[in-house]
Amino acid sequence: MVFDSVYGGAESGPKTTQEIVEANSTDVYSVVFRGGEPASVVVIGDGDTDLDLRIYDENGVLVASDLDPTDRCIVNWTPRWTGKFQIRVQNLGGVNNRYEIATDRKSTRLNSSH
Repeated sequence: MVFDSVYGGAESGPKTTQEIVEANSTDVYSVVFRGGEPASVVVIGDGDTDLDLRIYDENGVLVASDLDPTDRCIVNWTPRWTGKFQIRVQNLGGVNNRYEIATDRKSTRLNSSH
């Protein structure tokens, strides 16, 4: 899965994309975030299943997560250094979930077309 169309406190600048995560599986993205700048990742699903969102640094350390029982996830953190972060969107349900994902270093607002 390519993360070119997702944006963030990421060096590539703001973007957003829609994806489908299959039942009981995880989509994984890799994005470079800038150190010392607030970052956020927002996921809004279609309402069919629970989605969990986890962010890991380049050393595999969990730095932020949203594990509530919904498919609307928001995580905010400030990376301590500029580096590649792994974003994992996990579908805990038995059916596919269409979701929108966005990152933005200054805001957690997402313009959703749903």
